[in-house]
Order: sequence, then C-alpha cells, then structure tokens
Amino acid sequence: MALAPLCVLLAAAGYLVVNGHRIGQGLLHPSPIPVTRPPAEPALSPLEDVAFTTSDGVPLKGWYVPSRNRAAVVLVHGFADNRAQLLFEARTLAGAGYGVLLFDLRAHGESGGDTVTWGDRERRDVTAALDFISRRPDVDPGRLGLFGFSMGGTTSLLVASEDARVKAVAAAGAYPALEADIYAGYGRWGAMSAEPVLWTLRRAGVTVDAVRPIDGMCRLGGRPLLLVNGDVDPDAPAKLQASLFQAACEPKSLWVVEGAGHGQYARVAPEEYARRLLQHFGAALQALPQASSGGATH
Repeated sequence: MALAPLCVLLAAAGYLVVNGHRIGQGLLHPSPIPVTRPPAEPALSPLEDVAFTTSDGVPLKGWYVPSRNRAAVVLVHGFADNRAQLLFEARTLAGAGYGVLLFDLRAHGESGGDTVTWGDRERRDVTAALDFISRRPDVDPGRLGLFGFSMGGTTSLLVASEDARVKAVAAAGAYPALEADIYAGYGRWGAMSAEPVLWTLRRAGVTVDAVRPIDGMCRLGGRPLLLVNGDVDPDAPAKLQASLFQAACEPKSLWVVEGAGHGQYARVAPEEYARRLLQHFGAALQALPQASSGGATH
C-alpha cells in the first residue's frame, strides 16, 4: 500500500477512536439539568419531597404523591434529564388515585453519583425505589407498577424481569440491548465507530453485556407488558422496539404512536396515551380509575 493512502487510513482510524472516546465520556457524564418543581395543582397534591439510598450507597432524591387506591407506580426518567421529565405520566396516574414516585437516577438531577451506566447500576436505583414505595403505609406492596422512558424504560424492563414485586411494567422508547443501541446510534462506520464508544463505557466499569432486557422478556411470568414507541423516533428505531415485543411473552401490547419522536407521545396523542396507561395499570393492579382531580384528560 502506498504511504499516502496508509497515512490517510491511520488518521481516519485515529479520529474514530478519539471521537468515540469523546462520545463515550458524554454518555457517562451528561451535563446536569436542574430539577424544576411543578406548580401546585390538584392532581399532584400533596407532592412530598422524599429521599432514599441504594444498596451501593448512592443517595437518591424524588417526589411522592400518596396513593388513594392502595396501588402505586414508580416512574423512571431517561438519560440526561430528571424526574420532572415524566410529569404527564405522574399527573395521569396520580389523578386516577395511584401513588406515584418520581425520582432522579444516579448522576442525574439532585441525586448522588457521578457516572451514568445506562441501565447497569441504575438497576439498583429502581430496586431502591421499589423498596421505598413498598414500605409506604398507603400502598399495598402487592400492587406495584413500573414505568420507564428510554434508558429508564430499559432499566425498568431489566428490574421487572427479576423482581416479582412488579405486577405490571410499561416502557416507552426503550432499547433491547445496550450494545445494539450504541451500534444503532454511533455505528455509521460499523465497529470502527461503535467499538471505541463501547470500550469507553466498559473502561468506566459499565457491564455492557448485562444491559440486555431482550434476554429476560419472557421472565415477566404473565405480568402485563406495555411497550410504547414513536414511529419517527430516531433514538429508538422501530425495528429495535419490535424485537423487544417479539421476544416478550403474553400478556403484552405495543403501541406505535404515529408522528411521535422520542418522548413525544403526550404531545402527539395525550388522550390516547393517558387512556392506555390507565388501562394497562388498572387491569394489572386491580385499581379502577377514580375521577380525575385535574390531571391529564382521560
């Protein structure tokens, strides 16, 4: 090979390695987004400030709306955001009487920790949230649900497959495996562009191969599953979400929101989104929706 083309090839490879490392660092350490408390409103009243700690000692902060029907749902936000990302879901569920726990994952919002692990160690965060809510006197620990968006959806699926306390799970914009998601997002040049990102995550201690909810979809053991995805979502391609649905056992349902991008379900189809959430959790948690007290339109 001539020297000039070889130099060009080496320079391109070097650029992909450096760029992949830069991307990986951004995935591990996103810029924080301040938590903004919502204005007082009937559906989220009373909104209590709560705190709890994970099994590996990370302090987590959140909000809790007490249950009026003895059932409760934990809400898990996505990457580079915080608990306020899921206020629509919180209003919908709390307005129907559910206890609702919104909290900041590690390295997000007001919680501790400095590294995002994309569902790996975040499993401990969700487990701690379930521990917290199951001890609430207003909640029947046999009537717990779990909802997650994006990274939070993937983490929720991982936890639900192992934790029988979760009687119903819903995941929106989730990915079936972290490695596949990295390739989908950063694999324009195949392994040359995706592997440096994965190497950076692994070097930081992320067990990439453990973040594969697709392997445990049938371990839900008859507990209902709802998957939600937008049909124009570049961050959760329909083929990836479809693979999650195909791997799951019944009872399961998939709602593809026409015209919705990543996380735009409430903006595009608010009434249908609220209806599906209430139907899913109501049937599984044996909680009939109460009259709304000012939340989303049902």
